[in-house]
Amino acid sequence: MEVVRYTPRQLVERIRAGERSFEDALVRQYSRGVQFAISQSVSDGSVVEDLYQECFRMVLEKVRAGEVNEPDRLSGFICSLARNIVIEYFRKTSRRETYHAPAGEHAVPSPEPNQLDRLLREEKGSLARRVLDALPSDRDRSVLYRFYIAEDDRDEICADLGIEATLLSQILCRARQRYKNLFEEFAATQNKDSRGMS
Repeated sequence: MEVVRYTPRQLVERIRAGERSFEDALVRQYSRGVQFAISQSVSDGSVVEDLYQECFRMVLEKVRAGEVNEPDRLSGFICSLARNIVIEYFRKTSRRETYHAPAGEHAVPSPEPNQLDRLLREEKGSLARRVLDALPSDRDRSVLYRFYIAEDDRDEICADLGIEATLLSQILCRARQRYKNLFEEFAATQNKDSRGMS
């Protein structure tokens, strides 16, 4: 059965018009990206699922209320909301750890990221975007963006690239490796620059 994909604008406009089937379509189209975004920071599967559900609850609520002012940028809006939900989860967890420390005892450091960890993660996210933009191969940039961020359908990507489906996995694997190598190179340079400034 062929899965119908809609443009971000179509999804937003149809959901605002009260067409519930398009809410399901939105979740289907962005499911993989939201799952990936949350699981990058959270390792507990049950927490990932809770945050995933909360993200789509808020997305649909905001779309219905007309709070998505730029429908064509729906992907970025959803990714940003997912990141904010993860940050808020860590904030609440950190506060609970502090409040529940028994009187007279030292609080055990929380295994969850503290404020510095969150800041470092945000810097890493910014670095990741710079690395993606700096990849020398247009195809690498395109395939990584379309598969992991825009969540385009595999068949659609293959048709646009003029390749067989079996070849896409190989292209993704090689693109990820080149991305990883460049990321490590950028990170090393950034760390060196930071030490030079200290």
